[in-house]
Formats: sequence, C-alpha cells, structure tokens
Amino acid sequence: MDEEKTFGAYIRRKRLEAGLTQKDLAVRLFLTESSVSKWERNLSYPDVSLVPAICRELHISEHEFFTACDDDQKHAQERTAAVRRAVGSALRRLCLAGYAIAVPVCLIVDWVVFRSLDWFWIVLAGMALAFCFTNLPWLIRRERISISLGAASVCLLLLLLACWHYAGGHWLMAGLAITAASLALPWSWRAAWRHYGKHAVPLCVALASGWVFLLLAVIRAFTGGDWLLRAGYPLAALGVVFLWACYGCLRWVPGGAWAKAGAVLVLAALAVPAFNGLCAFLLPEYHTGNIPWLNRLVFLATLAAGLVLLAVGGAQKMQKNRPE
Repeated sequence: MDEEKTFGAYIRRKRLEAGLTQKDLAVRLFLTESSVSKWERNLSYPDVSLVPAICRELHISEHEFFTACDDDQKHAQERTAAVRRAVGSALRRLCLAGYAIAVPVCLIVDWVVFRSLDWFWIVLAGMALAFCFTNLPWLIRRERISISLGAASVCLLLLLLACWHYAGGHWLMAGLAITAASLALPWSWRAAWRHYGKHAVPLCVALASGWVFLLLAVIRAFTGGDWLLRAGYPLAALGVVFLWACYGCLRWVPGGAWAKAGAVLVLAALAVPAFNGLCAFLLPEYHTGNIPWLNRLVFLATLAAGLVLLAVGGAQKMQKNRPE
C-alpha cells in the first residue's frame, strides 16, 4: 500500500497543516508524544473516545476521520487478500506440476521395469485424492465443498480397491466398511455447516464425539476381541472429554489466539499423564513399552510451551487495554 495513502500519513499531513508538532498535539490531547508517533507510523489507532478532540485539533470532521480509517483498513485487507491469492496460486501450480511429473514417471517405471501395471494404480488413485484437495476446489464455481468432498470420497474408495488389487487378501469388505464409517464424519460436518451455520462448530464437535464410538464399533465388528468395552470406549471417552475441553478453551478463554493456543497446550500436557495412566490401568499387558523419562519430557515441554503462549496472550491483552 502506498505510504502516502495510509491513515498515519493522513494524520501527519493534517497535523502539519494545523501547524502542530507531535508533542503539541499530544499535550492538547493529554497523551504522550509516543502515542501520536504510533498513530503516524501505523502502529496503532486512536481510541474512539479521542476522535472528537482529534478532529477539533486537526480541523477535520469525524466523517473525514473515519473515512481515512476505513480506507486504511480496506487497503490492508486487499493487500493481505492479494498475498494469500498469490501464495495459494503458486502452491496449486506446484502441486499440479508434481502430479504431471509423478504420474507418467510411475507409469513408465511400472511398465518398463516390472512389465505390468499394478502398483501404478495405487499411485494414480492417491494422486487423484490429493488433487481433490489441492486443485479441484478452485476449478469449481458452485457447490465447491460438496463436489470436492464427493470426488475425494470416490477417489478414496478407488485407492482402497487399488491396494486390494495389488496386495490381495480377504480384507476388502472390512476396509470398505471402515472407510464408509470414516467418511461419515466429513459428510456430517458438511451437512452441519450447510444447514446449521450459526451452531455448526459445537454441532461438529458433538458429531465427532459420537463418530469415534461408531468407528470403533465397526472396527470391532471385523477384528473381534474383547477390547471395545474393556479399553476402546473408555479411552475414546477420555479423548472426547479432551476434545470438548479444547473447544471450551477456544471459545471462552480471553486474550486472543495466543492465549487460546496456550490453554489448549496446557490441556494437552495434562492429557498426557491422564492418557498414559488410563492405558496402564486398562491395558497393563500392552504397557511394557512405556518410557517414563520421555513421557515426563513431553509433559514438561508441552506445559512450558502452553504457559509461554498464555503469558504472551495476556501481555497482548494488557497492551490493548492500556490507554494511549
């Protein structure tokens, strides 16, 4: 954005036209000189309660003041959007070039070296699945998410069939059932976002909470064993509690993104010993690989990172609430 068109440049120009120095304006507004300097360097905006006094000292109307603010924010948003579009476009071109190179190379290698086309179908299905997430959404104008999700679901099933064709065995029906149960989650999320936009986030968390128990039941139906009620559901319940706790942190913890991320990391740190302890209680026969020092290291590192982020978020909140 042109520096001459920023809000800070506008304030500076009007101050000079009024024959005031930064110190003069600060004294008249009962502020520090650094506050005015921050405005003119686009590091902060004046508090809304100061707008009438600023307009009086700079001989401008409040409409002119807020128009300058709106123009400044609009230009900043346009610049950010342009950068995002450019980065996204470059990444999509890079992915497309990777697909264009990988597919023919794998085709030639599989045919020339192995004299057949077997594992190539796995590569092709995998590339098609990746394409559904990296490039396909930007080629569609309407119903972008639904069409991309549908294409990804089909490609995932084709990938499963390609793996079965290459490896053989009697696991195909189990694989199809588990894949169908897995696909139930993104499709239910899509329906929630489409029909319940206002309450979509808690609804998606609730759907994920129920889905994990469904998926474990489907896996148990094909694998057998007594692990589902003995260990699977209790561990899944602990995971669901952690999921809802994270949702609560993201929604209600004050202090911005840094503080919310810190609260989630603190929860993750507390979840490590809780999960390990529950595993040791429910599955003592499979707990021989536990490494106590590594668990303590993960706990301390995660807890320290969470506390640091909480401190950063708290400091940012205090700085925003501090009067200019």
